[in-house]
Amino acid sequence: MTPQTALDHFLQDLQNANKSPQTIRAYRADLKAFLSHCPDDFAAIAIQHLRAFFLQHDHLKPATRARKQTSVASFLNWGYRHDLIATNPMLKVDRVSVEPEPLKPPSRDEINLIFAQIPKHQLRDQVLFKLIFETGLRISEALALHIEDLDLTLDDEHLIVMGKGQRKRTILLDDSSLVVLLKTYLKKHGYQHGALFRAHKNYQGGALRYQSAQAKWMKYCEQAGVACTLHQLRHAHATELVNDGVSLATIRKRLGHKHIQTTLRYAQLSDETADAEIRAWRRNKK
Repeated sequence: MTPQTALDHFLQDLQNANKSPQTIRAYRADLKAFLSHCPDDFAAIAIQHLRAFFLQHDHLKPATRARKQTSVASFLNWGYRHDLIATNPMLKVDRVSVEPEPLKPPSRDEINLIFAQIPKHQLRDQVLFKLIFETGLRISEALALHIEDLDLTLDDEHLIVMGKGQRKRTILLDDSSLVVLLKTYLKKHGYQHGALFRAHKNYQGGALRYQSAQAKWMKYCEQAGVACTLHQLRHAHATELVNDGVSLATIRKRLGHKHIQTTLRYAQLSDETADAEIRAWRRNKK
C-alpha cells in the first residue's frame, strides 16, 4: 500500500470516529508533509524517514514540534494496528517535552478596546466575537452555528452547540446586550435558516471560514494595539467566571470540557479574589 492510500484511510477512520474537523485538518497538513519523506511502500517507512522529517522542524516551537510528532505517531500506530507495518518506528523517537504555558487572557477592558475597532455596520463581526467572549464558545463551534440552533424565547435565550466528540450542550445567553445585538443582526439580514455567520460581502453565501474570521479579528487587535488570539476570548470568559465565584463544575459544562482537569487550566484566580476568600474564611473562623 502506498503511504498516500494509507493516509486517506487513516483520515477516513478519524472522521468515522467523530474527530473534530480541526483535528482532522491538522493531521492532514502534518502528514501530507511527512509523506514527502516516505518511500513508495508504506510498510517500508523506517526511523531514518522520521528523522529526516523531524530534522527540518528544529527551528519551530516545542509545542508545534510535539504536535507534528503526535500526528506521525498516531498515523503509524494506526498502521501497526491494521497490520500495514511490521513495527512502529515512532517508538524509537524521543518525544519533545513541552512545558504547559500559563494562560494569560486579556482583561475585559482590553477586549472592549478591540471591540471598539469593529465598525458599527459590521454586525456580523460584532455578534461573532462578542458571542465567543460572553459564552466561551470555541471559534469552530461559533462558526458551525445555524439559525435553527438558537432559541430566543424571552428570559430563556439559549443556543445548542455541537462540541468536540459530537457532544451537544446548551449554553444560556445571559448577557442582555449580546441578545439585543443578535436580534438586531438577524432582523437586518432577514435570516430564517442556515448558517448564522456567513461569508461574502452580502453575507448570503456559505458559512464563514475560520481563516476569514481570524484575519478579521487580528486586524481589529492590531488597530487596538492589544495582543489577543481568538482562543483567548474563551480563556478570558472562563477566568471571569472563576473570579466571580462560579463553580468549576458549571464552568466545565459551559465550556464543553470532557475532563475537569482541562477546566483547571483556566482556574486563575486574581489576587483580589483570592485575598477576599481568605478574609472571608478568617472572619467565619473567628
